[in-house]
Amino acid sequence: MLSRRLFLQATHSAGLTHQGEGVFVIERILPIDVIVWFFLCLFGLRKAGLRGARDLRVEENQVSSERIPAALDGFRILHLSDLHLDLQTGILDVLLPTLERTPYDLAVITGDFRNKTRGEFATAIRETAILLEYLKKPVFGVLGNHDFVEMVPFLEDAGLSLLLNEASFFDYKGARVVLAGIDDPHFYRTHDLPKVAALTRELSTPQSFRVLLSHSPETWREAEGHFDLMLCGHTHGGQICLPGGIPVVRNARCPSKLLAGAWRYGNLIGYTSRGTGCCGVPARFFCPPEITVHVFKTIGGGAAG
Repeated sequence: MLSRRLFLQATHSAGLTHQGEGVFVIERILPIDVIVWFFLCLFGLRKAGLRGARDLRVEENQVSSERIPAALDGFRILHLSDLHLDLQTGILDVLLPTLERTPYDLAVITGDFRNKTRGEFATAIRETAILLEYLKKPVFGVLGNHDFVEMVPFLEDAGLSLLLNEASFFDYKGARVVLAGIDDPHFYRTHDLPKVAALTRELSTPQSFRVLLSHSPETWREAEGHFDLMLCGHTHGGQICLPGGIPVVRNARCPSKLLAGAWRYGNLIGYTSRGTGCCGVPARFFCPPEITVHVFKTIGGGAAG
């Protein structure tokens, strides 16, 4: 998996591969982000888009399951995603005070620490390090399709526990939250669900709840049956949407119901964040950025893991 990722990083850096969908990838001939920003300015929508990018919401999502041990009833997971902290939206100015007012027991970040998909990443690392100073440890995370594997040691030195097709756990009041994290399933497709599912089983106890961190919801089918809860992002909920939150452009190979918010697939409970930052352009319409707090609710007193 590492060799595949390094190969794709190299070809992408050389401009030989592109992170678009389909056979005809428009970004090969047009700088889409520049064009979008030009039209927002042309039609006088720049300031409105910037305001939308800073309109950070705290979404509280109740996770109800008979598989949640009684000791985890009320447990709170803070979920950040798609920070893109090198885009200069000033989101930290809004995010940090909001985090100080938001109670949680464990924090996770589901990828895309930077906006660029090639080149330097020092700005994103610096801004992420500032963010991590404000978060209670441990903080678990995964890489996204914008992130290079070379970022890992810098992010871990800043206090982030990255899970690259790996699993870990967090014990709480005699129960256990087992956390599995996969590498990017969208562009690099270096995720290894069978491996992390096996690791999750090894780490589980009779009082466990299994959580998968996946940058994109595109692994929903593979995850069902192996995990209890899947947390992801990548889609930004569309970011620039029509009234009612209808995305103008989709960027994930999954059903529409998985593009934003809470969803279920079989026995798998899922949530797709609209993202905390912006991608491409520092603008949002009818799709505010979010931080999410997932609150566990035991059904029927909780069951063995």
